[in-house]
Amino acid sequence: MAKIRTLVPELAEVARSQLGEESSKMVAKIEALRTWIAEQSYLEARTDDQFLVAFLRFCHWDVEVAKKRVLFYYTYKSKERELLKGRLVDDKLMELARSGIFATLPNPIGPGGPRIHFTRMGHIEPSKHSVTEIFRFHAFRAEIELNTDDNWNVSGVVEIMDFTKIPYSLVLQFDPGMFKRMNAFLEHGIPANLVATHIVNASRETQFVLGLIRNVMKQKELLHIHSNLESLQKAIGKEYLPVEMGGENGTLADAVSRYETQLTGFSTYFKEDERYGVDEKLRAASEKEQAPLVSGLPSDGTFRKLNFD
Repeated sequence: MAKIRTLVPELAEVARSQLGEESSKMVAKIEALRTWIAEQSYLEARTDDQFLVAFLRFCHWDVEVAKKRVLFYYTYKSKERELLKGRLVDDKLMELARSGIFATLPNPIGPGGPRIHFTRMGHIEPSKHSVTEIFRFHAFRAEIELNTDDNWNVSGVVEIMDFTKIPYSLVLQFDPGMFKRMNAFLEHGIPANLVATHIVNASRETQFVLGLIRNVMKQKELLHIHSNLESLQKAIGKEYLPVEMGGENGTLADAVSRYETQLTGFSTYFKEDERYGVDEKLRAASEKEQAPLVSGLPSDGTFRKLNFD
């Protein structure tokens, strides 16, 4: 029997109907993925049931697709140390956790619904918080959720972003090439779906720019721009918003405190995580005459040639 958390009935139904989860096949598929990982001399990865099942659920229990995602996940973490700046819970990460910028709300959108992330853009201080540091925070939070949050893994996540007093200097930090590198991890590595992004309290100028961005997005329906709080409340459901936004889903201060405790509790986990990753020299030798597992990965195994488009 697989050592994983039992899903609440509503979430179990989502896993069954939308992800193709069958309890009778779970153990065999988890073992197949674990065996494959053990056979790859160049790959050192976590193999506990709960970790592997997160990837399998995201990949609708297709073991071959899960192999690709696990490999990308660890390839990225090995190669992009400049962005992730190591995997230790350091002072800068704790500073962001305490800043009040980010909050994970306690209740998802219904028992079988997606998790809710809330971001207060106006709390970001560009002199203290760089775009890459913010990305690193998201990567660490995603790793914690991968291990602890079934709603996040099964039903995805809804992002709510309050653009009140967003610092313009932060926008100037964005670089298209850097954004593509950061987005690759969220799109191809982390096993969770972005269900929607809701933006509220944006200035007219910002709304115009966001509208242009939405026009070139592949999935335009994911981005929702609300002209006022009432529009957001109607779209999400007032009961699922934080108290500070007129809702009933806990306070942002409590959410920040709760995450700080959680992050501290994962310090050992992230310290251990330093030993996991991909050895490119071993991979080059192992896959020299084999077709690559990750789409876009050349036969020499170099990560910098990955196509993120």
